[in-house]
Amino acid sequence: MFLLHIKTYPGFPHFYTHQVDYCTGGWKVIMVIEPKRLKIPEKGIPKLDIIFALLLLVATLSTAFCVYQATRWNGIQAVDFGESAKFRTESIRATTTANTQVTIDVQLFMSWVNAVGKDDQIEAEFIKERFREEFKPAFEAWAAKANTTNPIPPGNPFDLPEYSVAKYEESALLEENATAAFNNGKDANTNGDLYISNTVLFAIVLFFCGIYTRWDSMKIRQGILVLTLIVFSVAFYLMVSLLLRVGYV
Repeated sequence: MFLLHIKTYPGFPHFYTHQVDYCTGGWKVIMVIEPKRLKIPEKGIPKLDIIFALLLLVATLSTAFCVYQATRWNGIQAVDFGESAKFRTESIRATTTANTQVTIDVQLFMSWVNAVGKDDQIEAEFIKERFREEFKPAFEAWAAKANTTNPIPPGNPFDLPEYSVAKYEESALLEENATAAFNNGKDANTNGDLYISNTVLFAIVLFFCGIYTRWDSMKIRQGILVLTLIVFSVAFYLMVSLLLRVGYV
């Protein structure tokens, strides 16, 4: 009988060997089990496997949730920044309109002063009738200080509290809205960054869950478990804290 021993190859289980025997009946392959090469799981490892499996499940779901939230907050950031730009543009437009109205008020007022200085009452009344409605209260309060000897009182109506331009107030309100929207966008960006940083911590948990089986030592596996639990606890706490801060819980 001819006996041939075949070695096992890397990547195949190493707890058995092959023998090929040649006898009168022909070739046949005999698999010989070598008990010394069998790896019997240590006591308690299945419990660790369950814990790591649960950590793997929760960390995977939490990572997906953090990525979703980060994407969502990035979208909110873009909308808020867009609103801020829109409000700021409208504020600039309102300021430009207000400047034009003030220029008209000043020019009409100076024309009225020239007409009064020339003692041309017809022209003065003609100009006065064309004052803007917002300018008239301030002009009346200023003109009330005039007398017969001095038809043009000192100062000007533009310094009085009665003079106000609605477009300036509108511009200020729009500027406040633009600032608020911009701040909301910054907050959304911060929230998105925090969710992304959480995914890094959960990725570390996933890494530990994937490599702990490479060590046969129970102590090493327990050490990896402790480290994994610490990282997971920090990541989960940060995620819940963030949810509480943004009003999701």
